[in-house]
Amino acid sequence: MELARDAGWSLIGDGALAAVAAAVKQMEDEPLLNAGIGACLNLDGVVELDAGVMQGGELQAGGVAGLKDLRHPIDLAIAVMLDGRHVLLAGEGASRFAREHGIEMCDPAIFITDRKRQELLLGADTVGAVARDADGRMAVAVSTGGISGKLPGRIGDSPIPGSGFYADDRFGAVCGTGQGEAFLRLALARLMVVELEHGMDAPAVATGAVALLGTRLNALGGVIVIAREGAPASSFNTPSMPVAVAT
Repeated sequence: MELARDAGWSLIGDGALAAVAAAVKQMEDEPLLNAGIGACLNLDGVVELDAGVMQGGELQAGGVAGLKDLRHPIDLAIAVMLDGRHVLLAGEGASRFAREHGIEMCDPAIFITDRKRQELLLGADTVGAVARDADGRMAVAVSTGGISGKLPGRIGDSPIPGSGFYADDRFGAVCGTGQGEAFLRLALARLMVVELEHGMDAPAVATGAVALLGTRLNALGGVIVIAREGAPASSFNTPSMPVAVAT
């Protein structure tokens, strides 16, 4: 987490998007996390990766899902967002888009580094970053391998704006990790930004979102939140959720 924080902070002068992209790419390279290298395996023993990104100024968003041959899924999510025609691409169509745009591909075997660990991974290690730059611009990026033993083709909350992530420069940026189906059913990321809009501060929004996960759907997870003003906040009901912050 500290390496990812430092990677993002080193680029904060280039804007919030550059910062969150650098942080998430660093985490996609970490074999101990469930994103990119070392991500969990689906029911067929294959890694399928999802990622999402959003800028809060014009509500630009990009998501990619079911990737097997992208070295850094977050790079493709950013490319989809900047292309602007669509918000979400999946599977072979997403890979084709990546090849056409010169995004780094790879052998799917590169993602399997510790099969036993990846078979046991519970899928609560989705990685994410939120940032607010000196101009008040907000951005969020997330990347994940999903949940261990998932059905092939399963897509969780991480590539879906409003569920796993959301950013609006007027109010804040948020993302989550945990049981993706619960985040999807609650549209939790968008709900958190609405609460920021209603005047709640970041710690209260984070705590309330995790409480809702538990009380409404008996689900596990965690969130990170950054508002227009003040320090970032986080909350979780899982055994742990490592977080690193720079201000």
